Amino acid sequence: MDCQDKIYSEEYEDYIVEYGNRPELVPEQYETECYQLVSSRFAIVYLEGAQVDGNRRNAELEIPRCFGLLSSAQMLEETGIARARRQPRLELFGQGVMFGIIDTGAGVR
Repeated sequence: MDCQDKIYSEEYEDYIVEYGNRPELVPEQYETECYQLVSSRFAIVYLEGAQVDGNRRNAELEIPRCFGLLSSAQMLEETGIARARRQPRLELFGQGVMFGIIDTGAGVR
């Protein structure tokens, strides 16, 4: 199965991991050739769900600051949105803003 098939497969799981600006270590550390570098710190690795040990899943694989569609005060504070809203002249409340992500799949290894 090639990397693209793994990305679409229900048997594989996607994890955002911190790799410490040493991308050459990602394949060895996570035992996969299927990964994407998304920044100088983070990568997405594609691992077969049945092969991921529960302890490793909880300790090593992470999603840094993953926020959902909740509009709780804590989420607004942690993301910095509340701080921006408190600026008296900005009047930034997100009204009329549309946000989207388009994933072309380019860059898959």
